[in-house]
Amino acid sequence: MELMVVTALIGVLASVALPMYQNYSVQAKAVEGVMLLDELRRRVEVDFNRRSVLTTDIPSSPPPTGQKFGGPYYSYEALFGTTHTMWESVEYQPRGPHRLLVLRAHRKEEWNNSDIGLHLQIRATSDTELDFRCTINSVSTNAQFVPGTCREGDANDWVSW
Repeated sequence: MELMVVTALIGVLASVALPMYQNYSVQAKAVEGVMLLDELRRRVEVDFNRRSVLTTDIPSSPPPTGQKFGGPYYSYEALFGTTHTMWESVEYQPRGPHRLLVLRAHRKEEWNNSDIGLHLQIRATSDTELDFRCTINSVSTNAQFVPGTCREGDANDWVSW
């Protein structure tokens, strides 16, 4: 009887702990994604300071894997030299005079098959200055997974920030 009670308690605790662990794991990988975007941001910023123009592909990167949304995309492996359990690709989308870096995730069941995409908006404010903003493109279901600095905004809004 005691063994059945202990087994039942362990089952209840595991059923509570497992979803919390999965969310924590995705959150940790999303923070890592923000750090990856910071590295790509640095590449764009250095290149912009040298040339005073936003290029059409990610500076200091291998050739793109292909084209999506009017700009190049790179597989995670091609861009960083290794595979990742969460991140799949990086898109570099032209948006008029501005650019949008999008880090895309794999769709996995433990994330409710959600498309967790981190968007880094790059806005040229002058010939010598860039502004940056991280968003999840107003997808409220993804807010639980990403840092608070990336929750606000829409990747198509270039005016309100």
